[in-house]
Amino acid sequence: MKKILIFVTLFVVGIATSQSYDYGTNKPLEDYNFVLGTNSFPPKYQFSNDSKLIEQAKQTRALGSNIFKTTVTERNLVDYGYKTSDASNTMDVIKLIPDYDKAFEMDFKYFFLWVHTATGIKWKEGINKKQEKILYKEMFDFTSYLLKKYNNSGKTFMIGNWEGDWLLHGEGNRDKTPSKETVENMTKWLQIRQRAIADAKEKSKSTNVNVYYYIEVNLVVKGLTGGTCITRDILPNVDVDFVSYSSYESSKKKDYAANRESLTKVLNYIESQLKPKEGLPFKRRVFIGEYGGHAFDDKPETHLKQFDNVKDIMQISLEEDLPFALHWQLYNNEYDKANDNKSKNMSLINEKGEKRPMYYLHQNYYKQVNEYLKQYKLKNNVYPSQADFKVEALKVLETVYNELRPTIIPSINYKP
Repeated sequence: MKKILIFVTLFVVGIATSQSYDYGTNKPLEDYNFVLGTNSFPPKYQFSNDSKLIEQAKQTRALGSNIFKTTVTERNLVDYGYKTSDASNTMDVIKLIPDYDKAFEMDFKYFFLWVHTATGIKWKEGINKKQEKILYKEMFDFTSYLLKKYNNSGKTFMIGNWEGDWLLHGEGNRDKTPSKETVENMTKWLQIRQRAIADAKEKSKSTNVNVYYYIEVNLVVKGLTGGTCITRDILPNVDVDFVSYSSYESSKKKDYAANRESLTKVLNYIESQLKPKEGLPFKRRVFIGEYGGHAFDDKPETHLKQFDNVKDIMQISLEEDLPFALHWQLYNNEYDKANDNKSKNMSLINEKGEKRPMYYLHQNYYKQVNEYLKQYKLKNNVYPSQADFKVEALKVLETVYNELRPTIIPSINYKP
């Protein structure tokens, strides 16, 4: 069989490193959940003299998203001239890094925050009574702070963790069986965090601001086959608000149908493990916290495969009424160490400052659904129902995808 020569066309926007970097003009965003978002963690590269945190926030907002996801950790203190030991709890981190509040004050509607602990307590070694009080107070104080400072802001803060099954197993050790003691210690840690957040909310007098707790899982298929994991062994014992699924094991199949079958099976299983809970704002309690794939410049066809996969997961997430689906990520942080550290291109904006086709898939989606929401409210004095929004959002996604896909590989006979 003859090899087909394939060309990749990337959207290029030159970005110079300067203090006066132009993030673009941000148009007002409607007060509605757009569902689709991205991850915006401190990167290995940047294009301005803003801090990494603020640059990520500004880039995410310039994209047109009303969702911002980052991490609150004492590790970031080093970038600001401090030592990690200068913080003994999460509120110390917030006080020492004013950029967190600068980001929170931006007009994002939803904030997702990886927050573990700055206390130095290691839950895997067990949590005694004194440590339990310290961990509880750390999360209670942080939640209380958010509720008070952002009272009547309309903002929602989602506090959770990085891929929890790696925390339980050790990163990459998917075949390991965590001990009963490790499972019990993690369960206790997660219970403390959920209880602290719930208690802070109950005691708060704030209105029109929300804080919820989520647990992120990433080895759910293991639970389906009887193996030890968070979903099977811990979720039923924690009264958690939501679950984030870092979905790579289920969202990188060969096509839309395979991804849909795989994802819906896993998502439904996660939800079946949750304790019933009233008063939550979304139809479903499980969302996709990470999805995406690699693409390599010396294999142009992988860029098209990546683009198609991203669109498929967006579509499935909307169809399945997931409250959120967050692409990994705005800037790339994955490199092929065995191949001259070549970028794996898991980004909307690459190392050269080029805005890749997936950037425009998100941006054009945001523009069009935002305009739809604006016009709908002008006409009806209310926003559409979630069901009506889903219909329109799926139409917009399909239209934007069909417009962009032919530009990626023009030599392929494209059939929408």
